[in-house]
Amino acid sequence: MPGAAREVVAAAVVAMLLLRELGVVRFPLVQNGRQVPQFVTRVPFWGALQFGTEMGTGMRTYSPTGLPHVIAVCLLLMATWQEAIAAGAGFATGRTLMLAVFLIARDRTDADHVFDTAMSRLRGPFAVLLIPLLVLLIAR
Repeated sequence: MPGAAREVVAAAVVAMLLLRELGVVRFPLVQNGRQVPQFVTRVPFWGALQFGTEMGTGMRTYSPTGLPHVIAVCLLLMATWQEAIAAGAGFATGRTLMLAVFLIARDRTDADHVFDTAMSRLRGPFAVLLIPLLVLLIAR
């Protein structure tokens, strides 16, 4: 696909996902949300490794936001492999920080509540803050 076509496709997908984040349109996200599979207990090491990898990369989870989809589309259509690795490292850091917050919280129920209430307030600002990054990716 030519570079200009990739940019147009990426811009269209990003626009739709940002409109969803801002509550202008509603549609379900593509996601692989399932509970812990039985193979994790049947094949202890490899089952746990596969499940942990799927959870850690976000490939087996419920997704309340479309922002990871925005990044995935831009990486798929426009990024070099070095940029994709950097994005993966950033994603891993974010997942690690979220887990660290829960581990150091004195009351895990309170940490869950704070995260759940903060997420709804942060969706709009996160979507808006993502726009300059996308402009940089598309304009490069």
